[in-house]
Order: sequence, then structure tokens, then C-alpha cells
Amino acid sequence: MSRMLIRSIRLVNSVSLISATLTLIFLINAMRNGWSFLDSGLFILFILLSSIPALNNFNRTLTSRIVLSIAMPLAAMILMLIPRISEPDRFQYFLSPGIMVVLLATSVVPVLVFSKKERGLMIGCQSFNFLFFASADVFLRLFSVQHTLPTIAQYFAVNLAPLMAYLLLAGSVISLKTIIDEFEKANEELIDGLNSKNLLLKQSNFDLHELNNNIRTQNEEIQAQSEELYQSQESLMLANKEIERQKIELEKSLDEKSIDLIATNQQLVIQNNDLQQFSYTVSHNLRGPVASILGLINIHRLADTEEERKSILNLLEGSALSLENVISDLNKIIDIRFDKFSSWENVSLESELSLIRLSLHSFLERNAANVETDFQIPQIKSIKSYINSILYNFISNALQYRSPLRKPVIRISSFLVEDHVILEVADNGLGIDLSRFRDDIFKLYKRFHVSIPGGRGLGLYLVKQQVEKLNGRIEVESKPDEGTAFRVYLPMKS
Repeated sequence: MSRMLIRSIRLVNSVSLISATLTLIFLINAMRNGWSFLDSGLFILFILLSSIPALNNFNRTLTSRIVLSIAMPLAAMILMLIPRISEPDRFQYFLSPGIMVVLLATSVVPVLVFSKKERGLMIGCQSFNFLFFASADVFLRLFSVQHTLPTIAQYFAVNLAPLMAYLLLAGSVISLKTIIDEFEKANEELIDGLNSKNLLLKQSNFDLHELNNNIRTQNEEIQAQSEELYQSQESLMLANKEIERQKIELEKSLDEKSIDLIATNQQLVIQNNDLQQFSYTVSHNLRGPVASILGLINIHRLADTEEERKSILNLLEGSALSLENVISDLNKIIDIRFDKFSSWENVSLESELSLIRLSLHSFLERNAANVETDFQIPQIKSIKSYINSILYNFISNALQYRSPLRKPVIRISSFLVEDHVILEVADNGLGIDLSRFRDDIFKLYKRFHVSIPGGRGLGLYLVKQQVEKLNGRIEVESKPDEGTAFRVYLPMKS
């Protein structure tokens, strides 16, 4: 099987067994009041969810994913409606939060278990689940003592917040799935490229071995000829010198090719390590909000009062916004990695600084910050959006991590050193302890002043990515409580 299919089967098995376990817990709790229609339905659902790994074992992977996607919402609707359809007058209208939580929690299952190639099935199952979620309130009103359909105003008054939560959760998981699939595809392509390079290297080594054998054979033939032509010593010496020269040139050429192949292989290994580190960081920062959402959903299911449920929904909204912030950060990083902004033009440093002053006007005024400039090189050829982003991040960091003991002073300068334009931003803020944090300054989600609110450890990481896209490098000098100076080295362009 392919790696994608193996991962999908493992995910389906895990989700099905977790769901079966939760169903069994719910069934045991419901059996305390005696066996009922609800207990029968829960038992059938438990058997169905427990059989999904068996379907995968018999290569019924598509069937298992469809069953997992629709089993729980369908069972929830059936268990809710069958008693109401037979005796509607026995029930008062009440929008059960338990039903809504089950339908909301299962809304992301189709997105998780279906791949891009199975988009039709994913959309079908997702639409099936959304139809149940959206129509639950209508059925509860119709099959109750009210016997009426809700008006549009009544419907949206009750269901607007759940629908927004449904769309936010489903949209966030779809975005997360898309990002993970893109990075996994890139990782597989990189691995395939490394395998191809290794095959080429093996072939080159084989060719080198054959060539060495040929040289050895030639040397043996020359030795035989030297014994036969002993009387022609001068000619033999000239021939030996020529052969030795050719051998040295050949070995030199082979050494250069080997060095190039090794350098290429090392570069690919470094890129692969960077991608793995990025994937681990992304996975770690996405896992927190998702785990928080799932935990809050379970707590919401156990809540006793409406006030507790509202409080839990507020926390759920906060976790979803945190997930949205992480996804927004990833989009910024992806934009730089795929080089969407590649238009080179003449960039005026004074003009870009003026735009940044307008954006940060209130912060500059509030903190009485003094911005000093010395642009010996007033204009450079570069990517305008990158230069603006680099200056903005340095200046905003200088304001955010200012010293409470003195007014902020920010010095911005540009000058020429050999064939590089140096863009320097220095401040008199809190500074950074480079003896502890030098290796982590430009890493993703790294912060060094946790007592200062705001910031996510993204700005300096983006700056480094942008500087590398401009074929430059970045240096930092800093001392605690004295200030920090960043220097960006950009190659001159005509």
C-alpha cells in the first residue's frame, strides 16, 4: 500500500475505536435506568463502530470510511426522532445540546478520513452531516407538542451560533488538512528526489569502479609493452609521463564530480531536516488548540447548567481563534517559501519608513519614541514587500520590548560594505541574552521576554526567511538591558 493509504487506515481505525469506546461508556451510563430503545440503538452503534477495523482488514477501506463518517450522526438522529414520531405529544420542544455536540464533533470526520482524490465522497458525507445538523431543530419542533415548523427568524435566533461554530470548525480542519497534505506531498517529493540522487551516486560509483578497472588494465598492458620495448627507453619514459598526466587529470575530474555530488546530497539533507523541524513545530502548535476544542466538547456534554454551557462555548471560541491564528501564521510562511512576491524594483527606504510610521503612529506617540535615520544608500533594488516587512518587524519589536527605564530610541541606517548594502536597525530596549538564546533567535515560535504580553515568536522567523529569499544574511548584536542591533546584508543589484 501507499504511505497515504496506510496513514488513512490507521486514522480510521483509531477514530472508530475511540468512538466505540465513548459509545460504550455512554451505553453503560444509560443502562442504569434499565434497558430501553436508546440502549438498543447505542448497542447497535457500538457493534457497527467496532467492526470498522475488520472492514479495513478485508480491504473494504472505502466502506469503512463511509460508515465512520455517517454512522454516529445518523444514529443520533434516529434515536432522537423515532420516539418523537410515534408519540410527538409526549415531548416538549427542547434543542438538546447533547445531540448538537455529537453532530458538531462528527462534522470533521469526513475531512479527516478522505483524501483529495476522494473529494466527491468527502463532500457527500460532509453535506449529509451538515443536513442533519441544520435540520435537527426543525424536527424537534415538528415532532413535539408544538407540531409547527419554525419561522426563518426563529430558526436563526436559535441556530445561528451553532451553525457558525460548525462552519468554523469544519473550515479550520479543512485548512489544516490542506496544509498538512501539501507539506506531506512536498516531503514525499523530496524523499523521492533524494532516492533518485542516491541511485545516480551509486551508478557514478559503479562507473568509477569500471573506469579504475580499465585504468588498471591499461597499466598492465603498458607494463607488458615496457618489457617488450626495453630497448626504446626514451620513448617508453615519454609514454609513461603522458599516461601519468592523463591519470592525474582523470582522478582530478572524478574527485570534482564526487565533491559536487556530496555537496548536493548534503544540501538536500539540510533541506529535509529543516522541513522535518518545521513539520514538528507546526504539528505541536496545531495539536494544542485541537486538543483544547475536543476537551471542551467533552466537558460541554457533561455540563449541567446553561451558564456552564455558555462559558464552555466562549472557551471553545477562544480555542478556535487560537487555531485560526496558527493557520494564519502558516499561510504567511507558505507565501514566503513558495516565493509568491518576486517582483524586483527600486525601493526607497525613506518611503517605506514613512508608511511604517503611519501604521505605528499611535505606538510611537504613546511611548515618545525617537526614530533616527541615516540612509547613506537611500534606494536599493529589491522586493518592496519584503523590505517593508523587515523594517516593520524590527521597529515594532523595538517598541514592544522597550526598556521601562528610558524613552525608546530607534536608529535606522543603510551603508555600503564591499558589494553588500547593510540595512541596520538598532534600539536601546531590553536586549537579548545571546549567550543563552543565540541559536534560537530566528526559530519559529521562540520568545525571550515571556513577561511582555503579545507576540507569538513569528516576526524574526519571517524576517530570516525573507532575507534568505533576497540572497542575503542577517546578524544580531545585543546585551541585556542595553539594546539590540540587527544588520541585514543584501547583495548589490544593478
